[in-house]
Amino acid sequence: MDDRWEGFFNLGIVFPKLYAHANSGEGPIIESISRLLHDPFFSAIEISWIKNDDRRREVRDLLQISGMEVLFNGAPAIRGMGINLCDADSELREASVENFKKVIDEAYFLGAKILHCVSGNDPGPSQRAAAKRNLVDSLRQLCQYAMDQAGDYALVISLENSDRDVDRRALLGPTEETVELAKEVRRDFSNFGLLLDEGHFPLMNEDPEKSLELAKGYLTHVHIGNCYSKDSAKPYFGDKHLPFGVADSDVGHTELAAFIRKLREIGFWGEKSSQRLPVISFEVGPWKGEDPELVLANVKRVFARAWALV
Repeated sequence: MDDRWEGFFNLGIVFPKLYAHANSGEGPIIESISRLLHDPFFSAIEISWIKNDDRRREVRDLLQISGMEVLFNGAPAIRGMGINLCDADSELREASVENFKKVIDEAYFLGAKILHCVSGNDPGPSQRAAAKRNLVDSLRQLCQYAMDQAGDYALVISLENSDRDVDRRALLGPTEETVELAKEVRRDFSNFGLLLDEGHFPLMNEDPEKSLELAKGYLTHVHIGNCYSKDSAKPYFGDKHLPFGVADSDVGHTELAAFIRKLREIGFWGEKSSQRLPVISFEVGPWKGEDPELVLANVKRVFARAWALV
C-alpha cells in the first residue's frame, strides 16, 4: 500500500513479550521501556504490571510524555498472581476477581485504555459449560468495577482466546464460542470486547479470515504473531510467539498482509481519522535468547514487506 499506516491505525508492541523480564513485574523495566518509547515506528505500547511503586510512577510519567497509545497486557499479572476467572471453586474465583481488580487499578494508574485478560484453563468437556458461566460472572464483575472507577474514560476489558487442545489448553478456545460468550457480556457492558491473535489461529486450526469475520464488531484490538504448529517434537512448537522467519513457521509477511487486508474488509480500519485509531500490536519475542533489539528489527522489516502488499 502506498499510503503510510499511521493515519489508519496505531501500530503497537507488546512490551512483556519482547522483554521477558517484564513478565515478573521486575528487572530493568525503565531501561527497556524507554527504548520502545523513543522509537517512532510504534505509536502504541502494551505494558504490564510493575511491582515497585516508584518504578510504576516513573513509567507512568514516561508514558504520559511519549505520545503513545497505552494498553495493558494482563497475562503476566494473571499468571504471577494465580488468577483464574473461571475457577470452579467460588472462593478461589472470588479471590481471583479481587486480585484482578488490582490490575484494573494499575491499568488506570498507567493510563491504559484497554486491559487484556485470558479465560483460564479448560476443565474438560464435562465441566466446560459451568466454567463458561463462571467466566461470564467474573467478567461482568470486572466490567462493572472498571465502570465504577472510570474518570475521563472507562477502561475496556478485552478477552483473548487461544488454543484449547495443543499448547495453552484454554477454556476459550474456538472463536465461535468466544464470540457467543462476548455477546452475553456485551449485552450489559459496552466496555467489553475481544482480542484475537494471528499467531493463535494455526494452533486452533482456524482460518484467520473466517475468525475475524465472526468477531467483527467485538474486536478491541488485535495481535500479530508467529507460531509453529507442524511437529510437536520441535522445541519451538506451540504458542511461543516466535520471531518471523523461524524455519517452516506459520506466519510471514504474506500471511500478515492477508490478515491486515481482512481487518480492513471487516471495518476494523479503513478511513483516515483524526480520532482515536484502532490498535494492531506485534506480540513477538526471542525464543532462544536472541537480542530483543534484533527481534524488534525483524518485526519492522516484516511489517514493511507486508504493508507493501496490502
